Amino acid sequence: MPTPLPEPVIPLEQRKSIETLMAHDCRWPIGDPQNADFHFCGKQKVDGHPYCDFHVRRANQPTRPRTVSYPLLAG
Repeated sequence: MPTPLPEPVIPLEQRKSIETLMAHDCRWPIGDPQNADFHFCGKQKVDGHPYCDFHVRRANQPTRPRTVSYPLLAG
C-alpha cells in the first residue's frame, strides 16, 4: 500500500487566504479553519481541477481497503 505523500510546506509569503485566492490558485485547504495559520495551497492549478498537480494526485489516491466485521447473530 502506498505511503501518503507529505504535505508540502508553503512559505508564509505564498500562503493564500480566502480573500487572496485568485482564479488560477490551488484551493487545497491546509490546517484547521479555526486556527490563525489556516491557509490554502495557492500554487498554480491544473486546468479543469481546483487543485495544483500535487493536490490533484493526493485527492485521487486509491482508497484503503476496509476491514468489515459482522457481529455474531444470535440463533
